[in-house]
Amino acid sequence: MHTMRLLGAMLALGSTTVAAAPDTSATDEPTRLVLRNARLTLALGKTPKGAIESLVDNTTGVEFIAPAATPRLFQLAFTPRSQPNGERLTVTSGEADTFTGTVEQTETGHRARLVHEGFKGQPIRVECVATVTAAEPLVRWRLSVTFPESLMLDDVFFPCVSLRAPLTGTGADDAAVLGLTKGGVVRRPYEQKAGQRVTGKQPGSLAAQFACYYGERAGFYTATYDSIGRPKQVELRRTAEGAELLWNPQVCNASPFALEFDIVQTTFTGATTGATPDWRDAADVYKTWALTQPWCAFTYDQRPDIPAWMKAGPAMIRFNRKWLANPATIDNWLAKYWQAHFADVPLITAYWGWEKIESWVTPDYFPLFPSDEQFTALVARTRQFGCHAFPWPSGYHWTLTFDKQSDGSFRWDDRKRFDEIARAHAITTRAGQLYTRAPSWLRGGETSCMCPGDPWTIAWWNNDIAVPLAQRGCELIQVDQVVGGAFPPCFATGHAHAPGPGPWMTDAFTRQLQTQFEACRRIEPDSVVCFEEPNERFNHRVGIQDYRDCETPLEPASVFNYLYHEFLPTFQSNPRAGDTVMLAYCLVNGQMPHFVPHWQPEPGPALANGDFETPEGQQAFSGWERLAGYQGRNYLGKASPDTDEKHGGSVSLRLENTADSDVVQVSQNVVVRPGFEVGHHYRLSAWTKAESMAQENAIGVATFTPDTKSTGGGGRIPFAAPGAGWTLGAIEFTVPEGTTFLRIMIHVEGPAKAWVDDLVLEEVRTDGTVALAITPGIPPEHRLMEQWIRRFHGDGKPYLLFGRMLHPPPLSAATIAWHGKTMPAVLHNAFRAPDGTEAVILANGTGDKQTVSLTWQGHEQALTLEPQEVRLIGVSP
Repeated sequence: MHTMRLLGAMLALGSTTVAAAPDTSATDEPTRLVLRNARLTLALGKTPKGAIESLVDNTTGVEFIAPAATPRLFQLAFTPRSQPNGERLTVTSGEADTFTGTVEQTETGHRARLVHEGFKGQPIRVECVATVTAAEPLVRWRLSVTFPESLMLDDVFFPCVSLRAPLTGTGADDAAVLGLTKGGVVRRPYEQKAGQRVTGKQPGSLAAQFACYYGERAGFYTATYDSIGRPKQVELRRTAEGAELLWNPQVCNASPFALEFDIVQTTFTGATTGATPDWRDAADVYKTWALTQPWCAFTYDQRPDIPAWMKAGPAMIRFNRKWLANPATIDNWLAKYWQAHFADVPLITAYWGWEKIESWVTPDYFPLFPSDEQFTALVARTRQFGCHAFPWPSGYHWTLTFDKQSDGSFRWDDRKRFDEIARAHAITTRAGQLYTRAPSWLRGGETSCMCPGDPWTIAWWNNDIAVPLAQRGCELIQVDQVVGGAFPPCFATGHAHAPGPGPWMTDAFTRQLQTQFEACRRIEPDSVVCFEEPNERFNHRVGIQDYRDCETPLEPASVFNYLYHEFLPTFQSNPRAGDTVMLAYCLVNGQMPHFVPHWQPEPGPALANGDFETPEGQQAFSGWERLAGYQGRNYLGKASPDTDEKHGGSVSLRLENTADSDVVQVSQNVVVRPGFEVGHHYRLSAWTKAESMAQENAIGVATFTPDTKSTGGGGRIPFAAPGAGWTLGAIEFTVPEGTTFLRIMIHVEGPAKAWVDDLVLEEVRTDGTVALAITPGIPPEHRLMEQWIRRFHGDGKPYLLFGRMLHPPPLSAATIAWHGKTMPAVLHNAFRAPDGTEAVILANGTGDKQTVSLTWQGHEQALTLEPQEVRLIGVSP
């Protein structure tokens, strides 16, 4: 009876309702078309020619759409086919000469069909279809376009959604999350300035194809359900009217064009009645679809291609070029530290700086640094410690030039060989030019990029890079610098792929991973493939995943791990020594234990190699780092050992600049730990000498927090005046509260030739006596790392390695500042093991005792965690 009255009222008002399938309806009202399912109600305005005027969550009544001065459903851009760089023709849905909107019933639900024709004098036709069904809470969108042969479709934004900002009330709980490789939460988007954007591309910086925007009562969810891996971008853009959340399929198409996957929308609420929505609620919606895809066919514990030692729960350590320069230091660390504490745990030994020329200089890698014989012998020896070698070649980059000199020449110039061998197979821009870029690590040099859509490139990578590394004993090989499997789109016409962006890009990288795996497995039966930063499309193609969610500028949120933890283990690519909060975050998010080695695995001076008696080749010293540059400025000065001019011993550090713009810096971090402690008073002394120095320079000393914020300690030791001979300088300082490391920066700017020798760090005790600062042979994060490694390898493995990540249970804890962000002092998460049992993991990454209140399985309990303590609840001890 109620339904008949409602239908009669709508007919009287001039509305038409199409006969409804259960839980869905479609209404043609005088001013709008309305689609409804059990979850939401969507209204498309007729006056604004199909733009989304209203989207309401049926459960809470929350309206998501902000009124817009010029509403649009889509925006398209075209360029002349004969002039790729010609003037762009940009059109929006509201600019159509004619618009027709209808609603109709389907076998499973309803749809709205929107047709736009004629734009700015061009016979362009756009058809948009929105569909709802009773089987799911989604609106599914498709778009197709026909246009003149003289044009190319270059850009698509669809469907355009202008969200309210704030969403409801004050907006204090408003937030947005995109499925980015680095994760992260955008808090209170309404506080951003108009024009600010957060974007993600797939392949590229978008690991999972979803985004959400939510407030205190409900949230908006959108995703692309694309099983093929076509290039696309999602964008959150602050506007004067609200916050736009847009999908941007990456295209370069002749007519006709049809979107080949669904773009979906829905709303969501909290996981339980009355709960505040969270990005995990949206991720749960996305995971329902993801679980039907090939990359979720087998959980990690079920995969037959994963070596037993990987399933045993290994840890990872990273040795850089300064360690490789003296392989004995690696042997010493493994024997004195790793074997002493973790002899039964497999260890992945990642190597940075093994390249012949310099770190990240490609692709003339061989013979390896420090020599083929030394590297191969090192890998063979360390297998006795249960180690598995893991180099990271620099993807498809081909270094053209490296390390620009003051006279304009380069330390390495490979342009002639590139032109002869590789240029025909390199990426071509749309303008028909060779693709090049100048990353900072090339110090004024340039790189090109090979195109993996050309079969030559994949054969080159496998045969000239991956296989030779496997032959030298490397079991894991990462395709580095291809974030999310991405590389620039190639417009070449002779590479066996369609010019411009397209699904061929995902297909090519899939072939790369498959063929590399097969080639390496023929040499190393336990070979494992990896690449830089995650892309869900390749979960089942790799055995371990580089992850960098601690590097987000946003509030950290481990989005990829939440979605796919049980399918692929991740490791934090760039751990920081002594940053126990970062380590605790990685631990509770179920990442593989990964840390950097401490220089002295046995008791010794807190300042390593202060007398420079242990050089590493021609431009390095053990324990010290030559800085390549800072904030985009390349440091082109020279630092080298000098056996002729020294204060004591057999060698000193010589620093040389020739040009006014030259800078050279050699630095070392001294980490706070027993023997070098907060609140204690220290003296740093150094001998310096200058033959020439055009301006004042000094050895800078500063104390920092983990996020490199100054804590105010330190000072400067000026260089000796030119001609004054060897001169002793010293400063005294107290290590302030909050300090995690002291940085010593031997820094010289402008024309100069100078020497430094015999730096000594001493503690000045309260009784006035002075003693050399000596630290033990364990790192400051040892207690936390020991528990993490033991849990990951032992009783926590079903959860931390194989488990599905759950919504974290409520936890009340103090907060701390970390890298400019506010974080709980105790971090936590929950996991479900393959056998169905569940556990909570908690980690106190601070140096203080912390008391928290945890509500778990219906019970509230107070817990006290000691500094660096890890607690696993739900597992018998």
